[in-house]
Amino acid sequence: MSEEGLKDTSVFRIRREERVMAVVALIVIVALNGLFIYRLHDLFMQSGFGPYWKVFEREFHLAGYDPYTYLGITDWGTVYQVYRHPLLAFMIWPLYLLNEGLTWLFGINCVQYIVASVLTFCSLYSYLFIYRIHREVVGLQRFDAALLSTFFYSLAYIMLSVIVPDHFTLSMLLLLTVLYISGRCIQKGRKFTWWQSALFFYITAGVTLSNGIKVFLSGLFVNLRNFFRPKYLLLAVALPAALLWLTATWEYHTFVEPKEKQRQEEKIAKAKALAARVAKMSPEERAKFEVKKAKREKVLRIQAAKSGTPMEKEGFLRWTDITTDRWQTIYENLFGEALQFHQQYFLQDTLVHRPVFVKYNWWFSYLIEAVILLLFAAGVWCGRRSRFLWLCLSCLGFDLFLHLVLGFGINEVHIMAPHFMFVLPIATAFLLKAAQGWRHQALRGVILMLTLYLFIYNGCLLTDFLLTPIRATL
Repeated sequence: MSEEGLKDTSVFRIRREERVMAVVALIVIVALNGLFIYRLHDLFMQSGFGPYWKVFEREFHLAGYDPYTYLGITDWGTVYQVYRHPLLAFMIWPLYLLNEGLTWLFGINCVQYIVASVLTFCSLYSYLFIYRIHREVVGLQRFDAALLSTFFYSLAYIMLSVIVPDHFTLSMLLLLTVLYISGRCIQKGRKFTWWQSALFFYITAGVTLSNGIKVFLSGLFVNLRNFFRPKYLLLAVALPAALLWLTATWEYHTFVEPKEKQRQEEKIAKAKALAARVAKMSPEERAKFEVKKAKREKVLRIQAAKSGTPMEKEGFLRWTDITTDRWQTIYENLFGEALQFHQQYFLQDTLVHRPVFVKYNWWFSYLIEAVILLLFAAGVWCGRRSRFLWLCLSCLGFDLFLHLVLGFGINEVHIMAPHFMFVLPIATAFLLKAAQGWRHQALRGVILMLTLYLFIYNGCLLTDFLLTPIRATL
């Protein structure tokens, strides 16, 4: 791509060498979304069966992902946590208007079709951007770039991201776009202007606040010493960060706080009404009530135990966890479940039925995990002089600090895979590029076998799951 190409929207044009790959990827992505729609059609697309939020929250359980996007497009509101996802509610507002029109026209809730269309776009272009990173930034041959890109999508929670109605697939597209443009800028010796960095940050962090740090890291690795110039720090770092914080604060006070006050008042009123009803109960009725209450409290205690102990009970630190075992997290969830599905408790929610840690049925699964990590480590060594690879590793390092040190989301860290797992194939690409002769052919064969195995293993489990429709229990 020419230097001028970095300045326009040509990055979103599918090129000639990508067309066959794009068609094949699109067929797979559409097929998976079609199966997901089939699984939940009766549950989510009827109209007039009562408050949607009850159905979404009661019936939707997919590995810990939230149904907030379905809820927000069906009945718009600030359904996301506004300080962690400041712009998401506004991003889905046009989709809500579209769904309102389609619901009026067809008489059904079309939310799944709308979300599937967005996911298809994001998944397809995520595939294309990681291919371009391998091909244009790392410099792989066309076959090797396509192979590693396909390997990336054979990983369990990357394959799952194709159908997940949450923000992770959009985050992955934005991060891969930033990394691709950063890599090309490093190659061309270009710099991020302050307004480019500010725009990247505002949008990317607006989807998920923590990912904004990766935009700052991109600015650092692309601009080097120029990053620390007062003008750049003020306009590209401080200004967009302050603007996003003001956006989130305004959103909270305008949309969230009034609802929280209303819910608190309703909670107090319900508690008073319940106390009055309990006072009038007979001994037998009160005994049954106490049994139900004890069961509810037990469920809450189990959920609290799975969530671990936070550093603080208020503020951002309430989402941390200092008690969940880190070592077991690494090999069972972070580089376990995220890469290969566990057969037991398949795609169940950790806060509902799934234990925090599940073991694989076969030792072979741990061997596959070890091989993938060895390829990654060898790739890091081969690419140790690449500024672009160090940018990718710094992004991974930030996520590891967030999840393993602070413990943010550590009990379900595998669902965060779209935020950082692309670093594994990118690092492996440097190993593949460095290998010559028979070593290159052998390495290519190993990656091909890994890809086929993961596609068959993860794909069969996921397809079997999707072929079982859920019926509405109203």
